[in-house]
Amino acid sequence: MNQPNPKSTAYPDLDLSGSRQFLDWLIAEKISLACTTYQTSRLILIGANPEGRFSGFERLFDRAMGLFATPERLYMSAKSQLWQLDNILETGQLYNGYDKLYVPRIGHTTGDLDIHDVALNSAGEVMFVRTLLNCLATLIDIHRCAPCGNPSLSQKL
Repeated sequence: MNQPNPKSTAYPDLDLSGSRQFLDWLIAEKISLACTTYQTSRLILIGANPEGRFSGFERLFDRAMGLFATPERLYMSAKSQLWQLDNILETGQLYNGYDKLYVPRIGHTTGDLDIHDVALNSAGEVMFVRTLLNCLATLIDIHRCAPCGNPSLSQKL
């Protein structure tokens, strides 16, 4: 039996489908959804296209996992990075009929920390669950990230 070459293994094709009322709900609420799946390493954006039909867009990020959205920005964790994707369109500007165009602007290399949930605290700082050390953490310039919310663990690092 031949073993697949890990360097040439392709990601499976994405097949999006929804219930018969899902598209109507997206259009009525004037929203799109963003989600990640670490099983296929994807960031997926789902919504309605300018013609009112189901629309999906994907980008591959190695083990895409935690995701947090603001009106103009997405924060997403991957295997060894924490990404900031910014909407580069001005208010009222469209790109191929869409009102948002997210582009990776900042990538923090964190190492493989198994980052799950991502959020912003009240000061606007990125916080995340660093599951390999079982703690909350934030980004810092010197050491890339620092534990917080667990004083006994913070003192040991």
